[in-house]
Amino acid sequence: MRLRRSRIRPWLKKVPRQRHVRGTWLHRLLGDRLFTPELWRPTREGVARGAATGLFWAMMPIPFQMLPSGITAYLFRFNIPTAISVVWITNPVTWPVILYWQYRLGAWLLREDAPSGPAADSLFDIAAGVPGPLLLGCAVTGLLVGALAYSLINALWGAVAERWWRSHERPRKPVRGET
Repeated sequence: MRLRRSRIRPWLKKVPRQRHVRGTWLHRLLGDRLFTPELWRPTREGVARGAATGLFWAMMPIPFQMLPSGITAYLFRFNIPTAISVVWITNPVTWPVILYWQYRLGAWLLREDAPSGPAADSLFDIAAGVPGPLLLGCAVTGLLVGALAYSLINALWGAVAERWWRSHERPRKPVRGET
């Protein structure tokens, strides 16, 4: 177990925590409601909804996706660290591929021909020239991926939590008189 912890420790350090936010402009703006335990403690429903929210916003072609994801989690009382962390799936490496396939999905749903070959110089030309298919593809992908994450987390939570508790059980000291 110690090896697994050391592998994820660098990633866990990047997850926002209450102590990082307390006393900041965000705390002054949103008040103490920001620190209610249901927004920060990992529960089955909170994490599932936070992941669905984060993945939805991760699929949107907007900058600073963590901001709307965190605001949505705050307003609807989902797990904030999960909602913000899941957005990191889209990054400069994965973003062009995801946008391309979202555009293709949107064009297919609208029954439009997606430009290919020399006419499609870059992904940005496609996005600037034809925003309808791209936005439709982003919305559909965000909803589908969010729903899938919600379902998977709810389905797997019990098994993972049970395994975690078993691995962290401490041996009970025998009570005097027990054999």
